[in-house]
Amino acid sequence: MTFGQLSILAAALFLVGSAEVVAGPLMTAMAPDFGVPAAAIAYLPAAYGLAYAGFAIFAGPLSDRFGRKRPLQAGLLGFSLLSAALANSSNLSVAIALSGMAGLCGAFVQPNSLSFVADTSSPQDVEVRTARVFVGLMSAFVITPSIAGWIADRYGWRCAYYLLALLAALAFLAVSLAFRPGRSHGGGVVSFVATHRGALATPGVVRRLAASYFWLGSVAGFGVVVADVAARKLSLSPTDAGLLAGFFGLVTIAGNLAGPTVRGLLSDKALPIACFVASAGVFAFALPTHSALQLGLVGLPWAFGYGCGGPLHHARLSGMSAQFRGTINSYHASLLNLGIFSTSFLFGALAPSGLGLFYALIGGVSLIGASLLAFATLAERQSTARPATQERG
Repeated sequence: MTFGQLSILAAALFLVGSAEVVAGPLMTAMAPDFGVPAAAIAYLPAAYGLAYAGFAIFAGPLSDRFGRKRPLQAGLLGFSLLSAALANSSNLSVAIALSGMAGLCGAFVQPNSLSFVADTSSPQDVEVRTARVFVGLMSAFVITPSIAGWIADRYGWRCAYYLLALLAALAFLAVSLAFRPGRSHGGGVVSFVATHRGALATPGVVRRLAASYFWLGSVAGFGVVVADVAARKLSLSPTDAGLLAGFFGLVTIAGNLAGPTVRGLLSDKALPIACFVASAGVFAFALPTHSALQLGLVGLPWAFGYGCGGPLHHARLSGMSAQFRGTINSYHASLLNLGIFSTSFLFGALAPSGLGLFYALIGGVSLIGASLLAFATLAERQSTARPATQERG
C-alpha cells in the first residue's frame, strides 16, 4: 500500500470522526434556525452514533462477500450527499433523520478502510499502517471543532456541512482512482448468517470484541465529553475547554504514532499495558486540580494510553481472520460506537449531580475491558506455547 493510499484512508476516517464532533461548536448557531434549545442539537451526533453502531454489523459482511472498494465508495458518496442535504434541513427532525442516515454510511467507511489496510499489509506492517491511518480519525477531534466554529462565525453553520460534503466527494473520487475493485473474502460462505457465525467462531475474537465496548468505547467516549469534563471541573470558558481538549487530542495522536514502537519494545504486553494506563488515567481525573496545566498533566495517561492502545487493538482484530476481517471490523466498530454512546449517556445523566461517580463508573468499565485484553493476550500466549511443548515432548 502506497503513502497516497494510506492518506486517502486516513482522510476517510477523518470524515467519520468529523461527523461525531462537528455539531458541537455549531449548537448555538443551529438552534435558532430550527427553533429549538441549543442542547437539542446534541441529538444529531447521537443519531449518527446509534445508526452507525446498529448498521455496522450488517455492513461488514458485505465487504467480506463483495470486496472493500464498492462499499467504501458507497459510504463516502452517501456521506457527501447526506451532509449537503442536512445543510438544507427545514427542521431538527429532518436533520436528525439525515444524520442517522449519514451514520449508516459511516458504518461502511471505517470497517472497510481498516480492512483495506490489513488486506494489503504484512503482519509486520499492519500495526504501523493502522496507527498512521488512525491519525486521520484522531485529527478530526482536534481540527474539526475549531474549523467548524470559525466557519460558522463567518459564513454560517450550513457551510461547515457543505465543506464536509465536499471533502467526502473528493475522498470518493480519490478512492475510485487509487484502489482496485478487490475481491470477495468470504470464500465458500454463502449467507450472512454463516458469515457472522464464522467471524464469531474465530478463536479469541469474542473476548477482544468485548473489550471494544468495555475498554475502547469507554475511553473514546470519555474523549467525546472531556471538554465538558474540564469546563465543569475548573469552570473554564468554552474556548479554554476546547483548547485543553485539543491538547489531549494531540497527545492521543502522539500515542497513535508511538504505538508500533511501544509494541516493538514490549511485544504482546504493549496493548494491555496501554489499556491499563488509559483506565488509570480516567480515575486520575478525580484528583483535585486547580489549573488547566495541572488537569492537562493529570490527563496525559488517559490520552496517551488511549492513543497508543486503540490502533494496536484495531490491528490485532484485523489480523485475526482474513476471511472474516470485514465482519470482525464491523462488530468492532459497532461495539465501539455503542460504548461511546453509553459513556455520553452516563455523562449526561450523572454530570449535573457531580463527576465523581462518572469517573468511577467509566474508569471501572474501562478497567474490565483492559483486563479482558490482558486475559486474551495470556490465553493466546499459552495456546502458542502449548504446541511447541508438545513437539519437544
